[in-house]
Amino acid sequence: MAISDTDAQAEADYADAAAYFYHRCLHVPDYFFAAPGYVTPESKQAAQTPFSTDSLQSLRWKDMVDEGYIIAGSPATVRERLREIVRELNVGHLIVLCQFGNLSRETTLRNTDLYAREVMPHLKDLWSEWTDRWSPQPLARPPRALGAAPLPAVAEV
Repeated sequence: MAISDTDAQAEADYADAAAYFYHRCLHVPDYFFAAPGYVTPESKQAAQTPFSTDSLQSLRWKDMVDEGYIIAGSPATVRERLREIVRELNVGHLIVLCQFGNLSRETTLRNTDLYAREVMPHLKDLWSEWTDRWSPQPLARPPRALGAAPLPAVAEV
């Protein structure tokens, strides 16, 4: 997730960190990219481009955004893209990553703040007709005793 005031600003703010993550941090053997049993031989063969560590090296910002490796842009762009993905994939719970690659603390905090204020509230209506039985709920609080009255001030001698 990479949110800035505009789509162009998102590229300026996050392209280097995304490149760092996809080009330098994913040192995983190709056979771990698709666990056995999750992909049929037919679907693996039908894939346009085999997914591999080497294929990540050619990704540029536009590719990352257009191919869905990263959701980025203004709050409106990110909201729109997330709504599409949630509806298309029937996602009930989102787990977003607001820190990736080598983002600075300040950029990460700004990204998280924009997500919390400008994106998340606009997604709460999705699936509102369903009862959420899976999200953790706070435990009921037992009644608490009232505190004692404050002690009177004592004059110093």
